[in-house]
Amino acid sequence: MRGKHVILVAEDDVDTAAMLEELLTLEGYEVEMTATARAALAALAARRFHAVLLDLTMPGMTTDRFVAEIAGLGTPSPLMIFSARLPHEMRAIAERLNAAALIPKPVDIDVLLSALSQVVLGSSREGG
Repeated sequence: MRGKHVILVAEDDVDTAAMLEELLTLEGYEVEMTATARAALAALAARRFHAVLLDLTMPGMTTDRFVAEIAGLGTPSPLMIFSARLPHEMRAIAERLNAAALIPKPVDIDVLLSALSQVVLGSSREGG
């Protein structure tokens, strides 16, 4: 689908994942969904995304290991930390991963869409 911005959503909560997939698809994004840490890492290793909505707590490994694995990939995809963790924890992880945005849960749809638009625009300018 030429011209569509591709978003990876790494979210294990079924209801949240379904809501995000529907919302982002309606907004015109192509959405790839993952529900485990391993699946998210495999997707990040396989291709570049215009943005990645990344839940930090995913089945299959601890948050610390998940973050270390992502950092080890050196992914060129802009990461948007999407989490219910404490703000200072989110900021520390975001700094470690050089994240493009922090989106606290529960999500404010307007904040999410605004941040996503900015990240995707920046990603597109960089040749994504």
